[in-house]
Amino acid sequence: MLAHPQRIMNQLRKRRVCLFGTSADPPTGIGGHLGIAKYLASMDAFDEVRILPVYSHMFGNKRGKQAPFETRVEMCTLLIKNVPKVTVSEVERICFEKAAAGLNEEQKSKVRVGTADILAMLTTNEPNVEFTWALGADTFLDLASGKWRRTDEVFELVGHRMVVFKRLFEGTDLGKGKINDGKKYEQDHDNLLRESAEKWSKLDEDGNPTIRIVSIPSLTDASSSTVRKTSDEIKLRELLTDDV
Repeated sequence: MLAHPQRIMNQLRKRRVCLFGTSADPPTGIGGHLGIAKYLASMDAFDEVRILPVYSHMFGNKRGKQAPFETRVEMCTLLIKNVPKVTVSEVERICFEKAAAGLNEEQKSKVRVGTADILAMLTTNEPNVEFTWALGADTFLDLASGKWRRTDEVFELVGHRMVVFKRLFEGTDLGKGKINDGKKYEQDHDNLLRESAEKWSKLDEDGNPTIRIVSIPSLTDASSSTVRKTSDEIKLRELLTDDV
């Protein structure tokens, strides 16, 4: 009996995995991390979505100020327990421990593991996987403008495949009543985002840009920093899931 052509194609193509790195301190609900995870999982382009909690922050002034890594991994696991295709990965911890092997505590404190290091390890360990990196619009602009370490390598290691998600009026002062300024900022922000995506994007085998800019309807101004700053139970119930 001959195998179905589509089944053969599925066996031949690489597994497609989307990576979403985040501090997750704590992970937010449908207006934040959960909404992003669900949206990425709904995309036919991916077989799996992996959430990558930050293990040791790149910025020294933020190190040691986050909840323990194990706690953040557990919260992420609870967050996505009912979302198909989404998993939580400890790859950043593994990458850090590999880089810090044999070092004393003082030397370990100086170890920096960046996105390029993580992607290099993943692409080496999983050569039959096609990775895509998911990140927010402002973070993408930082990357595209060269503010990250080894910017070129980050793009190359994922084949310039990225999903850039934007929130409604991301980065504006609309909440402070500056409506006109906010609208102009949003337009300028969108123009810069589009120009940066065009600069770094390639064309895939179907002739489509490898960098996709998406608007996720469920996203609000929910953020981990807002959660950490409030003790209002009503607000916390809006920002977090019951499990987290």
